[in-house]
Amino acid sequence: MPDFPIIDTHLHVWDQTRLKYSAFEGSPLFGHPYHVEDYQRDCGNLQIEAMVFLECYADFWEGGGQYIDEIEFVEEEQKRDPRIKAIIPMAPLEWGRRVEPMLEKMRDEHPSVRGIRRIMEFDANPRQLTMSEGFIEGVNLLAKFGWSFDINPNYTQMDFIREFVRRVSGVPMILDHCGKPGIRHGKIDQFREDMQDLARHPDLWVKLSDLPPYASENWTEEELRPYIEATLDAFGPERTIYAGDYPILLQATSMTEWVAVLDNAFADLGLSESETRKIYRDNANMFYRLGL
Repeated sequence: MPDFPIIDTHLHVWDQTRLKYSAFEGSPLFGHPYHVEDYQRDCGNLQIEAMVFLECYADFWEGGGQYIDEIEFVEEEQKRDPRIKAIIPMAPLEWGRRVEPMLEKMRDEHPSVRGIRRIMEFDANPRQLTMSEGFIEGVNLLAKFGWSFDINPNYTQMDFIREFVRRVSGVPMILDHCGKPGIRHGKIDQFREDMQDLARHPDLWVKLSDLPPYASENWTEEELRPYIEATLDAFGPERTIYAGDYPILLQATSMTEWVAVLDNAFADLGLSESETRKIYRDNANMFYRLGL
């Protein structure tokens, strides 16, 4: 384990008694609440200095959603654990300029907001959404607020993600979960190509997070290692950021096991102490503007 406190840039907490999450209905693992106390328990002996909350795909609909409600729920969690230093909510960026009043409300009334995530992966037509004029306008609008954008696709969608990032300017972006690579399908060559192409965009960073759920059921470190190595080859320690993705990672690993996998990889790849600190802490502090 790292001998210094780390920053977890991908924490989920949710409560089905407060908001509606149709995506989790019927799931034995995810169909019940997760609060910050559950996270504290499952971190074991990890030293966590700070966390960044990421929106949890709470239900939304044409013309509205639970966008502000989710922020207010997380602010209550924040009172019980002030290590939640930043909130990345969802917003309907596909509205283009029409989303600006909602973003202004988030900025003015909820100071922990540091950026936006609008998941494209699960949309009825992910390519159409991502490449629409309204969506690209909405993402570019984040520059006005000094906010970042979390990109959440899977490996089958990387062709239009590679095109999308070229149409965004002045907005720091981060690719969640290394783009959910096709590890169990042996897509390492595609992954290397995608990472190298995306890394050419100077405003794009990557979250090294939650690879086990996309690997074989009985995954091994050897199966994950080429994807960790390819991520660092492309983005380097300067634009790679650790994340846990709790509780989603529980379907395939634990918080402590995931960190152990990364520790072993970093040691074998010969990363210096300074480079390791960047990945586990310093880059997160810079990207999400945590002020630590």
